[in-house]
Amino acid sequence: MRKFAIASLFCAATALSGQTPVPSQLATAHTVFLASAGAPGSGGDEKQIAEMIYTTFYNALSETHHYQLVDAPAKADLSMTIGTRSGIDVTNGNSSDRAYLHLEIYDIKTHTLVWAIDEGLQGAYREKTFQHNVDTSVTALIDDLNTLANGKLPGDTGTAKSQPTRASQSTKTRFSNDGK
Repeated sequence: MRKFAIASLFCAATALSGQTPVPSQLATAHTVFLASAGAPGSGGDEKQIAEMIYTTFYNALSETHHYQLVDAPAKADLSMTIGTRSGIDVTNGNSSDRAYLHLEIYDIKTHTLVWAIDEGLQGAYREKTFQHNVDTSVTALIDDLNTLANGKLPGDTGTAKSQPTRASQSTKTRFSNDGK
């Protein structure tokens, strides 16, 4: 009896694996409120990094045709938070800390987390290089969000699939004054 139950669960899981539903709110929403979740673990540069990520994502999201940004949650269908988080990347027996851009999408009416997306974020010593890395990760997040809004599941979310949507400002500013 136990083997039959396990086999039934396996068959049911296999049948459903190709039919994973994307929450309908992602396709039907018209308005979005965007909030910053900060950049914890960024040391003394947390505010600057959080602002850079928020501004870059805000600008990219405002260029999409799926959602209109609003200035208050009460005016929105969805609420999104953009920030960073770290995780452990374990490959080939090696592990290392890795930073991610983390987007959480909430239904305003029910306050329910509808979806979360992570995209890898490369570090950098120079602000210009880091802005490029943020642009690349934000582009991947926007691609994933657009895919979800079209009712499909994003593919591999570990790398960006296209070039950044906006040009980085030319600067040689470092995040800290160390080494100057």
